[in-house]
Amino acid sequence: MNRRHWLLLAGSALSGCRDEHKPAPAPTQTSEADPLKAGPFSVTLPPEWKATAIIEKVPLRPLYTEDEWQAFQKDQSLVLKPSWGCRPEHWAIRLPAALPKGIDFNTKDPGDDPTAPQILIHRLDQWDDAFTNGKPQEGKLAFTSGHLRERMDGILNGQAPRPCPAFMDASLSYRCLPQRIDFNGGHGVRMIAEWEIETDLMTKGDLHYLFLGMSDDNSCQIIATFPIDLPGLPERGEKAEHLGRSLARYEELEKGYDAYVTDAEAWLKQHQAEITPKLDTLDAMLRSLVAKSWA
Repeated sequence: MNRRHWLLLAGSALSGCRDEHKPAPAPTQTSEADPLKAGPFSVTLPPEWKATAIIEKVPLRPLYTEDEWQAFQKDQSLVLKPSWGCRPEHWAIRLPAALPKGIDFNTKDPGDDPTAPQILIHRLDQWDDAFTNGKPQEGKLAFTSGHLRERMDGILNGQAPRPCPAFMDASLSYRCLPQRIDFNGGHGVRMIAEWEIETDLMTKGDLHYLFLGMSDDNSCQIIATFPIDLPGLPERGEKAEHLGRSLARYEELEKGYDAYVTDAEAWLKQHQAEITPKLDTLDAMLRSLVAKSWA
């Protein structure tokens, strides 16, 4: 696999009983317009997405095992590099029907896929723990709620902070079309972007809708990702071409990369109405989110 295309480094069953002398309750009537629930959270989805939605409560996935953490305490050279999938306890709403035609995602471990079609609602106070052995440590400062909110709102203010704590061994390029989105319980910012390890073109399957949000009580952090497509967006490949540039002429692309980014972002803005899934559909879905508090 070519290195520039290497973007990835990240239910319990209920049972019960009833009194046999009492009639069973009537089944609850639902409609396609009813919000989809995920624990204490909910979101209203297009019917065709709701039909195949996958809801999961995912436990904290720390970077270190207990043995690895103890070894690191003795020898700081044994530091491990986190991946996108290293994250706190969270509710995942996965929406495979939202994928544009011709784009797939890792159904076995979608938590490691930075562009999978999903909404992830995290327990914010565990972000620090995700980068240790999963246990609270004294003096943790890396991802305080204020820091996360500053990064999120900085995007709307035209700043360029690291956008979220989820780790990628890459840079976030083509950050375009930022817009504030308010939901029931908080707000966030959406943008179109692409993770890059090396100089690359905008490509189908890599360019994606990214939403970063927080609940007003600072207990929840939301990351939503949806790969997008639009006519003229090139497929991945060594000979991909876009706006007169080609990966086959890589040195030329590198030298003129800043000009290409400017042209590509202008092209994306010009053709935003042709994006699949529709930005209005994704925006409306995130506005319908109810995420007031983790508890």
